[in-house]
Amino acid sequence: MKEDKDIDFVASHYHAGLFDTHAALSRIKGSATRWWTRSRAAAAAVAFIVLGATAGVLIHNNYFGHEAASDAPATVVSPKEIVKVIDFEQTPLPVVVDKIKDVYGVEINGLPDDADEYLLSLHYEGSATDLVEVINEILGTDLEIAE
Repeated sequence: MKEDKDIDFVASHYHAGLFDTHAALSRIKGSATRWWTRSRAAAAAVAFIVLGATAGVLIHNNYFGHEAASDAPATVVSPKEIVKVIDFEQTPLPVVVDKIKDVYGVEINGLPDDADEYLLSLHYEGSATDLVEVINEILGTDLEIAE
């Protein structure tokens, strides 16, 4: 009698396709695919919005001249303060002055009358102002950079 109850239970709850594996898999794939597709579409929409906003900000800043404001004052460096390297080997003072003019782009005043008698050997790295001070100390001259 027990066997009849089990069969009756299964028979009463059974309907066609209930145990069909193909139908079950298609239901699982369908719901998973729909969820995954929706998630990808949402992610793509967010990415599109973010990229579009970023492009808009960059274009606006570059084409309309809006630059970040700086509280730091602009620094202007005088040509006589630019650091460069210059070498002399037993060079007469007028030639030294001409080379300083060429390298640093400054005018030098105070060349002594007997300037050809002054010879200078020096390897120097620094500004024109400091170089002229060093030459004055070495040779005992009164050279100065014209303003």
